[in-house]
Amino acid sequence: MITFENNEIDKWEIELEIMNSNSSYNQMSKNKSIINYDDILSEYEESKKLNTTRLLIKQENNYIGLVDYCINNPSDNTPWISLFVIHKQFQGEGNSLGVFQQLEDLIRKEGKKKLRLAVHEENEKGILFWTRLGFNKIKEVIFEGKPHYCLEIEKNL
Repeated sequence: MITFENNEIDKWEIELEIMNSNSSYNQMSKNKSIINYDDILSEYEESKKLNTTRLLIKQENNYIGLVDYCINNPSDNTPWISLFVIHKQFQGEGNSLGVFQQLEDLIRKEGKKKLRLAVHEENEKGILFWTRLGFNKIKEVIFEGKPHYCLEIEKNL
């Protein structure tokens, strides 16, 4: 069973373990394969400014991932996923789909019908995953100097 738990800065070591299991993602997003406490702290502080909900993902007694989302992005009044990472050890087992379905349920309860996210242009696995779920590219942007695709799904979330 997959559950969510609030992710606060005092759980930084759990977040660090999950992030550092995905060195290729770290390289894409941070230009380094291994991140550290300062990187986690920076993300935490940024999410507080943006009023983002930060969740750890648990499966039984294991922390298997992270998801950060904003239910009402001030730029477009739309929910956005800002981070969705599954620990390398738990990938390929259907966990991403299960987590996304539960996240959809949370967003549906807020009465939202759209969901957006941005994916690094070079993140082929991520793009494939999101498009298989029904997300469509709505635009291309440069964020922090890197090309991203903004994707959106619209349905009765």
